[in-house]
Amino acid sequence: MSEQYDSIGTKYEQFKNTAALPIPERHTFLRLVGDLRGKRVLDLACGTGHYSRLLNELGADGVEGVDISLEMVQLARDKEQTQPRGLRYHVLDARALPRLGDFDLVTAVYLLNYAGARQELLDMCRGAYANLKPGGRFIAMTIDPTFDVARSSWAPYGVEVLSEQLEDGRHFCKALFLTEPPAPFEYFRWSTQVYEATLAEAGFRDITWHPFEIPEEALQKHGEAFWRVYRENPLLTALSGQK
Repeated sequence: MSEQYDSIGTKYEQFKNTAALPIPERHTFLRLVGDLRGKRVLDLACGTGHYSRLLNELGADGVEGVDISLEMVQLARDKEQTQPRGLRYHVLDARALPRLGDFDLVTAVYLLNYAGARQELLDMCRGAYANLKPGGRFIAMTIDPTFDVARSSWAPYGVEVLSEQLEDGRHFCKALFLTEPPAPFEYFRWSTQVYEATLAEAGFRDITWHPFEIPEEALQKHGEAFWRVYRENPLLTALSGQK
């Protein structure tokens, strides 16, 4: 996980800012996190700080980002240095996350889908749980368990899924971010049952799935037909839990 994102570096930020895929992602993320004024937030798998900065813009009173990739964190720190916001970034493995504080919200935008074994998934969820205040929320975005690679292509949205192989109870997947040049990456697609059972074992309650919503601005920009595959064969989804 660290090595593949060390090599992706700035291309991931390019993807976030140019591809169509992140438009519903951002809209759904904003809806789920809600009012953050006066709240402390821990952003797991923060990458270059894309969502860390957004959480700050939403009024969060203290945002800390965590990522396993030194290259990604350095890019986030460079951005913080040129445009100071008081954000803090840590190079840490979410599978062995220390207790960094009492947070009202922990986010994990595309973290859980990099767990290659159920124990790793459990360790990630336990790390998130340990860093939440009682009553705090965990919001994760991950690969939709129902996605079918043979059904349709997601290339129009900026990602091309090349292959999936079922092994050890989950699908091992290879894909490309369609940047210039394309950036390969790998991830895992877990079942609904494994996600829900693992979150519950970590201590979370009120576990809920949240399909991505396509905002009106995206429909106006690209048209209804463009988003048909996005809706009918979703690659991405969100889920939440409460401590």
